Amino acid sequence: MILALIALSGCNREVSSPRIRMFPDYTDIAIPYNMAPLNFNVTCADRIELRASNSSGQWRFNGRKGRMRFNQKKWKEMMLSSLGDTLTLSLTAICEGHAVELEQFWWAVMPQPIDKYLSYRLIEPCYEVWNKLSIEERDLESFKTRRIADNSITGSSCMNCHISNRALEQTTFLHARGKDGGTIYRRGDVIRKIDTSTDSTDGPAVYGEISADGRFGIFTTARIRPILNSSALGRLEVYDNSSDLILTDFEKNTISDSPLVKGSAFQETFPCWSAAGDRIYFCRAESLPQPDSTFQMRYNLYSIDFDSEQGWLGQDLRLELDACSMGKSISFPKCSPDGTHLLMSVSDYGTFPIWHLETDLWMLDLQTGDIDRMEMTNGDYSDSYHCFSSSGRWVCWASKRDDRVYGRPYFAYVNEDGSCTKAFVLPQKDPESYNSTLKSYNIPELYQNKESYGPWDVREAYRKTECEKMQYVSVQQEPVLK
Repeated sequence: MILALIALSGCNREVSSPRIRMFPDYTDIAIPYNMAPLNFNVTCADRIELRASNSSGQWRFNGRKGRMRFNQKKWKEMMLSSLGDTLTLSLTAICEGHAVELEQFWWAVMPQPIDKYLSYRLIEPCYEVWNKLSIEERDLESFKTRRIADNSITGSSCMNCHISNRALEQTTFLHARGKDGGTIYRRGDVIRKIDTSTDSTDGPAVYGEISADGRFGIFTTARIRPILNSSALGRLEVYDNSSDLILTDFEKNTISDSPLVKGSAFQETFPCWSAAGDRIYFCRAESLPQPDSTFQMRYNLYSIDFDSEQGWLGQDLRLELDACSMGKSISFPKCSPDGTHLLMSVSDYGTFPIWHLETDLWMLDLQTGDIDRMEMTNGDYSDSYHCFSSSGRWVCWASKRDDRVYGRPYFAYVNEDGSCTKAFVLPQKDPESYNSTLKSYNIPELYQNKESYGPWDVREAYRKTECEKMQYVSVQQEPVLK
């Protein structure tokens, strides 16, 4: 029953009156049973009544002043009673004494839970105030949010890319820039600050991922430049003057690379691990003069093999998807945990999809090479910065579909064939907070276990912890294993 309904999910429904609208749009979606209540508002309503039913029972909820705020205990009871089933919902809005029935909709309550925690960077969506930001951690089973890092106490330096390996033995990192900065690397209860720049590589680590065992990191080193965009819809363009890939060994404090992913002929960026950890997927483009040729820069999907025993990039370089031949450019490839699919951002050109309104998510079947353009899931504006849950059954990303300016975390269920359902936004205790929080939710990241540090730990590491230097190991040298 659930799969049949998911297959039929589509665009926003028209309601009985054009004045009445549900915000956020939570109609006809698949939801995790352990998600916090999907609170919503109904415009122009004095009262609202919601009736929900399935094969197990019926539930009624009432809202005042157009606000539906679910009782959390009653919500959990309804979710647990609906596992693997579909709720049919009827919504009535009372407006100036008149009852208006909205069209029925449904929620498919999926038995696969979503990861308990979501981190994201709260940042102004404009280039003038990039230095006022924080990294937040949200408990998805409630509305509790706590701060992981706050650059107001680290000299207003840029902080970005809080990433988890999503393993049971969680390892995370974030980059703190500035004169006392470095990569804040947490494994177990140990927090380290690491300088990932060397005399033989092109700057410190930027975009990347940690291997499942927490030992290795695969990163871009890039010289990133922002410029104003002169197009009618553009705001800012960001490009790389140069970019290569580096491999970090956090246990041995070494950095290595390979001639196959280094040099001025090509630019490589956005690496990620395969599910088995034996390949690294990344984006690659022929180098062109920047910024004169930025609109002609298009990145294809490549992969290179990785020897985890030796801790060494291999010799098997493959073109996985030729996006240039389609007039497209790929960013942020992410592999599903079961190794069957790869999710990526696809734009018309370039390497900074969040500023491209045309950016969509595409799903690549790694066995067949088939591409799902995810028309049911994508919005009208900029869907990017995505991640899989640790189970692979949920994806989260930053979408600007609501107003073209502010990125917000959206979720969708991933079916076994890799197709995704209609998207829904992160529920809030007060949905109106989206209209008053004038910041973007940037780089959302799902993981199972609560982060072990907070902003004052990051401040301590930033200001007082000695920055560990990494040693560059030439690709001609064989690594010495201990």
